[in-house]
Amino acid sequence: MISPSIPPRPRIFAGRSTITVLLAAALAFLALSCDDEKDPVTATPPVFSVTPVDIAFNPADSSFGDIVFQAPVLIPFGAPLLPDFNRFSPSFEYFTVMNAPIRAVAGGVVSSITENPIEEGGYEIRITCLPGSDYTVIYDHIIDVAVLEVSLVAPGDTLGFAGNWNDFMGHVELQVNTGDPGQERALCPLNFGDSAFKAQHGLLLDEYNRRDFSPKYVTLCMRPFVQE
Repeated sequence: MISPSIPPRPRIFAGRSTITVLLAAALAFLALSCDDEKDPVTATPPVFSVTPVDIAFNPADSSFGDIVFQAPVLIPFGAPLLPDFNRFSPSFEYFTVMNAPIRAVAGGVVSSITENPIEEGGYEIRITCLPGSDYTVIYDHIIDVAVLEVSLVAPGDTLGFAGNWNDFMGHVELQVNTGDPGQERALCPLNFGDSAFKAQHGLLLDEYNRRDFSPKYVTLCMRPFVQE
């Protein structure tokens, strides 16, 4: 797979008009998903109003958007990981059709875009509610990245596309971290979802178990947190 190239960072000029625009954008963004009048720097937890990949249930054919119902289908937060099961998944991992669009689950500022090692593929995109926020939302294995560092995103904006898992499936991870660098904890993404986000994931889990995939999962949040 040929790794995508990231467009060059935008040049930032310190002119008075530019500063005014940036301040206005930051204030507008606060109204999206980080509105905490007492402490806007650390911010309240984000609220996920959009799923990162289309998982909408279609009763006509029992499909779930871009999800591919071939093992492993999904990996819950806190699930033991191969090969020795001594590590635990710090994210939700979705297995999708090839090149499935990946969407921002909440508004934020793109804090970093990092290329993964070749064996992992794609890019990791980190988005914070506001520079200095306690919460970082991480999207991993993204190809054809569609955003730039320091840009603002709104819920539902396309960030890129799902990286390749194999020759016929893509995959993407959604992760939420909190804490200082080097001491970060990953938290279950489902805990940040609105009612629709939680309901869609509940239907997906029910369908996974109904189709008798293994292992069986009782919940998508298998641990309270995973230490990074």
